Amino acid sequence: MTAAPHDFRLYHSNALDLLAELLADELRKPAPGQSLLTPDTLLIPQVAMRRWLQATLAQRHGIAANLEFLTPGEFVARALDANLGPSTDDLDAATLHWRLHAALTDPTLLAKPALSQLAAYVAGDDPLKAWTLAGELAATFEKYQAWRRDWLLRWDAGADPDDPQAILWRVVAAGRSHRARRIQDYLARHVEADALPSGLPARLFAFGTLNISPDVLRVLATQARVGTLHFYLPTPSAKYWGDLHTLGARLHAGVDPFAGEAGENPLLRDWGAAGKDFMALLGSYEVVHPSGEIPAYADPEQSQAGLRGSLLQRMQSDLFHRRARPSGILRDAVDADDPSLQFHACHTRLRELQVLHDRLRALLEDKRFDPPLQPREIAVLAPDIDPYLPYLDAVFGGHDRDDAASARAIPYAMADASPLAGEPLAEVFLRLLALPVSRFGLEEMLDLLASPPLAEAAGLDAADFERLHAWLHAAGARWGLDAAHRARSAAPADDAYTWQFALDRLLLGHASGVDADIAGVAPWPDLEGGALDALDRLIRQLRALARHEKELGVAASPGAWRDRLLSLLQELLPEAPTAPAAARALERLRSLVNDFARQAGKAGFDAEVPAEVVRAHFAAKLGEADTRAPLLTGGVSFARMVPMRLLPFRAICLLGMNDGDFPRRDPAAGLNKLTAELHAGRRKPGDRSTREDDRFLFL
Repeated sequence: MTAAPHDFRLYHSNALDLLAELLADELRKPAPGQSLLTPDTLLIPQVAMRRWLQATLAQRHGIAANLEFLTPGEFVARALDANLGPSTDDLDAATLHWRLHAALTDPTLLAKPALSQLAAYVAGDDPLKAWTLAGELAATFEKYQAWRRDWLLRWDAGADPDDPQAILWRVVAAGRSHRARRIQDYLARHVEADALPSGLPARLFAFGTLNISPDVLRVLATQARVGTLHFYLPTPSAKYWGDLHTLGARLHAGVDPFAGEAGENPLLRDWGAAGKDFMALLGSYEVVHPSGEIPAYADPEQSQAGLRGSLLQRMQSDLFHRRARPSGILRDAVDADDPSLQFHACHTRLRELQVLHDRLRALLEDKRFDPPLQPREIAVLAPDIDPYLPYLDAVFGGHDRDDAASARAIPYAMADASPLAGEPLAEVFLRLLALPVSRFGLEEMLDLLASPPLAEAAGLDAADFERLHAWLHAAGARWGLDAAHRARSAAPADDAYTWQFALDRLLLGHASGVDADIAGVAPWPDLEGGALDALDRLIRQLRALARHEKELGVAASPGAWRDRLLSLLQELLPEAPTAPAAARALERLRSLVNDFARQAGKAGFDAEVPAEVVRAHFAAKLGEADTRAPLLTGGVSFARMVPMRLLPFRAICLLGMNDGDFPRRDPAAGLNKLTAELHAGRRKPGDRSTREDDRFLFL
């Protein structure tokens, strides 16, 4: 049987805009045998790039429509489903987490001698140990499915009987057609046996997908046998550099690490390890077989931009030509008028943002930028952006005011923030989950009930809470619901100065109008009759909290937890909030609660889940960054330094570049055996290193 020819077209350039122009040209051409109504499929490294590509294509053709954007992983899942049948039991991260949690709480399994260390760790009264360990192992097994398919298949066959991870994998993967096995079956059928795959598009565009494993690249390449695969590869150098020998590789090989220093560009040598493997993978013709290469480079030396001859441009030119020594005349001193490459040492995060604001204002007003630099063309990245969030509005805020300062304010947006970041309802939900461990202090509870979502639902305003605080404090409310609640908090079962104590005094005082003791209770008669409605609403809210405080502290199945939490939200927020953002946050919370039970059901987990695990789960989910959010939002984009993130910006600023924070270090020991392979010198081509990924982000 004659093998089908491959139509794998490789486009490479050092400029994203040039690659986008080549993409636009190909999209304009009709696909042979494909209906005009059939959408074209574009693979992108992160969803955040979609908006930039859509804007670029629309600028070129006047419109960008009928395009389907997928990540490489989503395309692989479609290809597997089309050729092997839909998978109903795939081991995704959530399913792995639940199944591993079940395994780590199974006394019979933990009794095995090989699992004695894990059993000793999860033993005790802390249920979070098993849940957290299950999460770490789930993330590790996810990486194995992408990068060590051979390990998992060996473990399926019974290899390494005394390896704890192999044992746990066999338990969670038993009877399931997991991703590693499905990829093995797909490649055996469509690569080794040479059968043509079905259900794939007539043409496929892969734009800037650098962070994919060799297995994913193999699956993508099978499309080139039934159609045309256009692969757009960004590269910092016009020359092939898959043969690059990094310092680390030289050290492992026992060669003088600086022996060839005179013949290699130092930036490419020190920062290019992560990209070098992918270049070698494409250039080796072992995994893929490009039928043609289309180079489209923009030599920085030929640029006519206003910053021509700047330090950054010279460095880019040396990198582009893979020069070992700096080109041009070396400067005797730093050119203070050259804004292209700046370093600023600041003593606090607030000061970093203040300096950043001043320098951005200078760049936006710099006449040498042609066309003028716009805020949407600027990205601000940090290894960890969260510590800067409290200061952002203080420094960059003010664009919504009407005073003179608003005219000079720089608009900005957070690209990777959690969808519920800054939403009061998210904080309220976490505080409600923590009711079983709350002391029900007066200030604590009034602060919770005065939060915008609950106050709006109860019909209470700031003036009401001010009066309620004065009455309750005067009546003696300090902490604890009643004597029984205090006893559960390991305090004497005494109701003095509890909520019950204060409310009894208030209500008895209002009913009797006297201050003499009645049945051992000292009435508080100074309650204003016209304001009783606020107290009545507060009591209804407090009773709801007291009832749910007992329920939320008892372990239950995931389905029961879903019913409890949805009931809690319905009782405290019977009507949707009037603010659109709060209404969206409420829907998002309900969706997360449903997902909690759905994912557990998909994994076949129906055992009781402790309250501590539920609180930890939702705290992590509500704080989860959304790296799928678009970067180009009209203002300066603040984002995390996501490895392999392609950045179509004219100006890039970096915060928090402290020693130890960037580049991040690969842990020397831990659950991930891939990291151990890196340190043991058994690294395979394409293996991911957090440290090398961070370095390659610069290139």
